[in-house]
Amino acid sequence: MPILEIISGIIGQNAGISTEKIRLAGRGAGCEKRGMTAEVESLRKSLQIYKGLVEVSGLINSITDYNELLRAILDVARRVILAEAASLFFVNESTGALDLAITSFAEGQFLEPKISVPRGRGIVGWVAERGESLLIPDAYADDRFYQDADKQTGFRTRSILCAPLKREGKVIGVLQILNPRDKTTFEEQDLDGFTAYANLTATAIDKLRSLERMRAQERVERDIAIASDIQKELLSRAIPTEIPGAAFAAHNRAAANVGGDFYNVFVKSPSEIYFAIGDVSGKGIAASLLMAQTLSAMQFVFAAATSPADAMAKLNTTLNDRIVRGMFVTMLIGRVTPGGRIEMASAGHCKPVLLRSNGSTMEIETAGALPLGIMPGISYRQGQVELAPGDWLICYTDGLSESRNQHDESFFEAKIASSLADQRFRSPQPIVDSLLDAERSHRGTGNQRDDLTILVGGIT
Repeated sequence: MPILEIISGIIGQNAGISTEKIRLAGRGAGCEKRGMTAEVESLRKSLQIYKGLVEVSGLINSITDYNELLRAILDVARRVILAEAASLFFVNESTGALDLAITSFAEGQFLEPKISVPRGRGIVGWVAERGESLLIPDAYADDRFYQDADKQTGFRTRSILCAPLKREGKVIGVLQILNPRDKTTFEEQDLDGFTAYANLTATAIDKLRSLERMRAQERVERDIAIASDIQKELLSRAIPTEIPGAAFAAHNRAAANVGGDFYNVFVKSPSEIYFAIGDVSGKGIAASLLMAQTLSAMQFVFAAATSPADAMAKLNTTLNDRIVRGMFVTMLIGRVTPGGRIEMASAGHCKPVLLRSNGSTMEIETAGALPLGIMPGISYRQGQVELAPGDWLICYTDGLSESRNQHDESFFEAKIASSLADQRFRSPQPIVDSLLDAERSHRGTGNQRDDLTILVGGIT
């Protein structure tokens, strides 16, 4: 309902004063030496309520800070109805109780006491449960009055006006004012105006809550964008520009804005090169944070490691003390040594594929072991494979092998190998590109379900 219709209803119907009477009263009719009549006093009260409704309507469009709005709502309520105190409760979605958000006993002074009224208890509980406004002339004579609130605040409640805050038929809270300053108890006319005021208040609160949610979402999206940029920057530097005696290429594509897959190549010396590919459980921000932490720890671990198995054990010890419960990391660590020997240790990761220079492919068996971060003190075993120039070791995450098409069929290791069979590559990047094309063709128009990473390396 438009604001002017609400105001008109308050002044006309609720106050019981006709337009003609307002006009006459405005001219001073009936106010001769007999003093102000009850009718003119009623008009004064209606105009006062009108002023409050106009003011809160302005608040809806002018205030953009949520806490500032709540304070303004209580200030206007106290001034318009001439009340000693005003309080604002919100429904706790978890418990159903009414939590006191803010209260005011004097202009410009606000408190946020930790008071919660159980569902259905007290005046506010009754109003919230039934969605009806309530006028209580004598609080302590009413069995519904929740006296514990007075005991906690030291305030003595006499009379109460209480109205539900509704949005789309749902009660989101309760607004109440206590003790009129100009009379003994509140009156029905006060309740009519106060109910309309509560309706406008609910609109204002709902608008600011929506705005706060939008702001929070924007902050999250901004943080995710920053995290994505950081992640891309980390991976862009994960492979050195110059690698003596070897060549590597990689690709990472997150299923969401950020992901948990990673890769790394570490040149310990011209004759000792470590490489790794990993997959953090889960997706999103949490996975990306653990991914960054793992990449950081990996540099120190590789610098001190004596073998891939030793590096895996050291990394597991490091992550086990820091990892969030329930998360883990699968990983494959390899070391390239002179003569084309590659030693590898796996922590629950996908088995790599060896592509020979003659176009033949084979899956490399790796000793099984638990992923990193699940249990401390794990010993890892390692195997080895010999590479000749033109041979390539293809490592990947399950985002490639478990890519699914419209028939829910996975890409699987056999399809990875067959997509490269009988092909000869002189450098690693075309292999990465070929796998990405094959995966894309397999998946078709379906969505990418998991982070996908490929790391290809060989000797030169």
